Amino acid sequence: MVLGIERVNARRQQPNSRIVFIKPLPGPTEAFAQDFLERVAAICHPIMKANHLSVMSLEEYEPNPEFIGRNFNAGEVIQLVLKAPYTGHWMSFRSVVMVMMHELAHCKQMNHSGAFWKVRNQFAGEMKDLWNKGYTGDGFWSRGKTLLSGQYEPVRSTEAEALPQSLCGGTFRSSQGRKRKRKVERLPVKQTLSYAERQQ
Repeated sequence: MVLGIERVNARRQQPNSRIVFIKPLPGPTEAFAQDFLERVAAICHPIMKANHLSVMSLEEYEPNPEFIGRNFNAGEVIQLVLKAPYTGHWMSFRSVVMVMMHELAHCKQMNHSGAFWKVRNQFAGEMKDLWNKGYTGDGFWSRGKTLLSGQYEPVRSTEAEALPQSLCGGTFRSSQGRKRKRKVERLPVKQTLSYAERQQ
């Protein structure tokens, strides 16, 4: 669990023991979005466990033209966009899972450096291996256990559909007292003469 936090009041088994909270947007599609996020969480569990990754909150974010996913404080909050910005159609399940791999890689490497892409490609390769094995999750989240799961599997965003400009909305780290000291330009100090020096 994240930071030693464990949910003891959960009404049912969580799809991923390494994600504490799963939060869809409120509204008419809330139950569907909850199932979608739970499926994403379930399939990511082996990768998160093997790489010692934890997420405090996995959240749905509203459709927007800027990004599909973002990560705050190396996994404190991961937000995923589940719908295309202009049409409101559901994104394909596999593309959202790959966005999740991207955001999980930010838990190890915050910037889009070469080291980041190495981690991201490792996670994506591990996910493709899970797909090839037919893995969808453990227990309740294994194949064919929820009524909603079949609804988004065949859904594909059309190529003509306008998607956000960027996959990643950035990574954000709170400062928590680690502020950098500002460099202040110092003006040259004027030499001042003392009273005794001026008298001479």
